[in-house]
Amino acid sequence: MKVYKLTQLLVVLLICLTSCQKLDLKSFAPENGTISFEKNNLEVSSQLDTIEIAVQSNLPFRLKTASSWISFIKANSLESGTVQIIVARNRELSERTGMVEAYITDDVKTSLTIVQKAGEVSTEVKHFYVKSSASSNSDGLSWEKATTLDMVLKDAQNGDVIHVAAGVYKPVVNLSGGSQAGDITFEIAQNVKLIGGYPAQATTGAAANANNKTELNGDDRATHVLTIVAPKSNGHKVELDGFTITKGKAGGTGSVAVNGINISRQHGAGILIAGSVVEMKNMKVTDNSSFNHNPGIYITAAADVLMKNVSITNNYSTIAASNGGGIWNDGSKLQLIDSEILGNRTGGVGAGLYSLNSSVESVNILYNVTIANNVAGALGSNAVGGGIYAREKSLFYVINSTIYGNKAGGNGFGGGIALYGDTQMNLINSTVSGNQGGMNNAAVGGFAVQNASAGNNSLFIYNSIISGNISTGSLELGGQAFASYSIKSSILSTQVYDYEGKVSAKAFDPTTAFSTFGKNGGYGETIPLKGSSPATTDGMTALQLQILGINLPAIKPDYLIIDQNNLSRNNKTVMGADISIK
Repeated sequence: MKVYKLTQLLVVLLICLTSCQKLDLKSFAPENGTISFEKNNLEVSSQLDTIEIAVQSNLPFRLKTASSWISFIKANSLESGTVQIIVARNRELSERTGMVEAYITDDVKTSLTIVQKAGEVSTEVKHFYVKSSASSNSDGLSWEKATTLDMVLKDAQNGDVIHVAAGVYKPVVNLSGGSQAGDITFEIAQNVKLIGGYPAQATTGAAANANNKTELNGDDRATHVLTIVAPKSNGHKVELDGFTITKGKAGGTGSVAVNGINISRQHGAGILIAGSVVEMKNMKVTDNSSFNHNPGIYITAAADVLMKNVSITNNYSTIAASNGGGIWNDGSKLQLIDSEILGNRTGGVGAGLYSLNSSVESVNILYNVTIANNVAGALGSNAVGGGIYAREKSLFYVINSTIYGNKAGGNGFGGGIALYGDTQMNLINSTVSGNQGGMNNAAVGGFAVQNASAGNNSLFIYNSIISGNISTGSLELGGQAFASYSIKSSILSTQVYDYEGKVSAKAFDPTTAFSTFGKNGGYGETIPLKGSSPATTDGMTALQLQILGINLPAIKPDYLIIDQNNLSRNNKTVMGADISIK
């Protein structure tokens, strides 16, 4: 009996304890979160650095930032402690401010403001020396202590000069912020000058020479062989002289954010230029490919680019929907001088030079340029603009230039030039011949030069020849109605136009008036005239061209009174790019 009562007493006690525990659980209140940085403002140097700063928190927390130049060793923690924040090198010449947030919940958080000093401007120009056989352990301050190209591009400051010996250089370092295998590239993030063409085993006093081939090679792995993202800075620019850029392979997905600019993986297999001022000369961009758009050179984000003695050849895309073979100007300024765009191929449009940005103007100024044998629609699709495709908000001045042998794919028109969607084309002292478009297409319209959209494009032709192009169609220039159009002292097909834009009684025969396309003294190939024809007698005078130059302030007027081979037009009235008579 006593045992039974003792058992009952124990059961009652257990029930009481259990009841008390339930009451305690119901009355439990979680601890309020608190979090803080040891300081809320921090100033750091312009160099790449890892900052350590204490965070006090009574609960687990995470870190985040909207600044592309700030990252974390570890973005979360279970308790108070020191966090590590990485700040990238500031290559701009102004300070920048970013914020890091540490948070437990959306309502429980704290912030740290980081102010990074402006990038440094060296008071003394440094000269670096690079060899393909060099070690990254050398300082690169002499040929005898030459280093690697990757190392120099990381260390060089605005204004420094980099001398590169002949050899093949393949990128191994990712673009800043890059995470995919194809993001390896030679990244130029400062306004430096690179000179190639020194002997492979250069020593003190060595001179650069075009025969010493200096090749930046993407090995068919790099999305961009060369990526130029140096911020614009008064008095500074990126300069490149004496390099061959080859074997890039664009076409990846997404983009990489650098200096607030999204660097597309779909464009610019050879070179991608974003927001920089760049001068290139004595360069070759060749045999780059893309399984999306633009295998050659992509210029974007209001970049300002001058190219002189540059050859852009045999760049190709491998899908039908690809556009912009040799160059794609996306909302930037391009000046191309004494250069050539040859043999580039796209599945889509604009095999030679493609210009498009629907929001801002893309300016293209060509002096003494040959655009030849480029093929749009190379994979069998109907495509326009074999030589040039000028699209929305594009402005072109094509001066002393030869557009020859380009093809619009399938039944596409505009084998030489196509215009679409609010563009302006100024064709001056230029020759458009031998281009193919509108094959097996009964429609009437512009197989050499096509206006592909109605009422919003302008074409002004001065002292130029559009004749001898190839099609089964009937009009070398045609398509939709122009917003503005004029033709002065020029030839269109067989018709001759005088300075007032009126059709002359004379006629032009391209089968007898043209000589052979080839090298005739300038950088690129041209089509000289032969014998006597209206093209040799009825062109604009040097004075008329000078007046035209005054009225076109965007261009360099001196180029209007020479031809593509730099021969003077004084005392001559010859139309087209090449005034020599064979």
